[in-house]
Amino acid sequence: MPHLTMLLPHYPPDVAADGQLFALLARELARQGVRVRVLTWRPRYQGMAADALAREDHDGVQVRRMWAPRTGKSFFGRAFGAWWITKTAFPRALFSPGVLLMPSSPPTLGLVGWWLSWLGRRYIYVLHDIHPELGIALGRFKPGLFTALLRFIQRRNLARGRTAAITEGMAQKARELQPRADVRVIENWVDVSAIAPRPKAASEFARDNDLVQPFVIQYSGNLGLLHPLDGLVGAMRELPDCVLTFIGRGARLQATRKAAEGLPNVRFFDYQPLASLADSLSACDIAAVAIEPGADRLAMPSKLVGILASGRPVLALAPVVSELAQLVETTGCGVVVSDFNNPSAVGEAIRRLRADATTLAGMGRKARELATTRFSLFEATRKYSELML
Repeated sequence: MPHLTMLLPHYPPDVAADGQLFALLARELARQGVRVRVLTWRPRYQGMAADALAREDHDGVQVRRMWAPRTGKSFFGRAFGAWWITKTAFPRALFSPGVLLMPSSPPTLGLVGWWLSWLGRRYIYVLHDIHPELGIALGRFKPGLFTALLRFIQRRNLARGRTAAITEGMAQKARELQPRADVRVIENWVDVSAIAPRPKAASEFARDNDLVQPFVIQYSGNLGLLHPLDGLVGAMRELPDCVLTFIGRGARLQATRKAAEGLPNVRFFDYQPLASLADSLSACDIAAVAIEPGADRLAMPSKLVGILASGRPVLALAPVVSELAQLVETTGCGVVVSDFNNPSAVGEAIRRLRADATTLAGMGRKARELATTRFSLFEATRKYSELML
């Protein structure tokens, strides 16, 4: 029987999107006969705390949680957190069986696989972002010793294992960083049986928060630095009879709240638990996804797959050349606003969608079809099973 050990900084009940994705994958692999062990740390994503057992077996998956400090969002806090996770993961991974799997954040975690590969262990490195390139594109890092160190680490991570990148752009960048890398594209996934289209009126979240009657635009997930949201918020000044809901937290939460001051039709909610995600995703008429220029080939918003599965049209605030924009345009599952910092441009796109119920419904059907044919959990499980061989 094959064994897989996942080294995951976040895992449910933590609300981080990566952790929720890997929880779905772990469960499905276990159903197919893989012995899956998850090595993770106590819930701490974006300051959130939740009760979680140190040891539990759930859905056929062994989950083992280690203690980790809450380090904050400062540079030194993040660096210390990455060091702590890496140094505590190494001995546990050493004595856990099978192929290792670890995500690219923090980048140092991949070194566990690289180190143990010298002892004959095989590993899968999952690129959900690429640093330092993403940090440089967002203006958070400047070329220097630190970025050189991050590149050195990434080249080690990519050198000896198998790499799964979630976009073609990320796969291309990985091959540029490490020509010897064994890279293949495995896009993010969603459980289309757990998240399915339902009328907004059937959503408990919509009913409880008076969202059934108005036309609702939803942004659900991390409000991060690579997500441009000012134009979307500003558009609500021109759309007083629409409601914009933000569900989540992130580095841009406070700035977004400030931009929304004086706008009663912009509302904020905290993260919803994974068990309630299908319900909350249904509490809107269209769903927004955003990505900054420069970051568009180095990351892909994981929130997209849940939106598609829920059958909601996508409002993509992204450069027209981005993989996100091209996906939305070519499949017809939504509209793209490339001038996303312009409130009038965003507002006009929303008005057009609202005025054409037939087109809106058609986009929703195409979104659901795309989720079931391209982003299904079954397809991702098949590809990761092949990587383990």
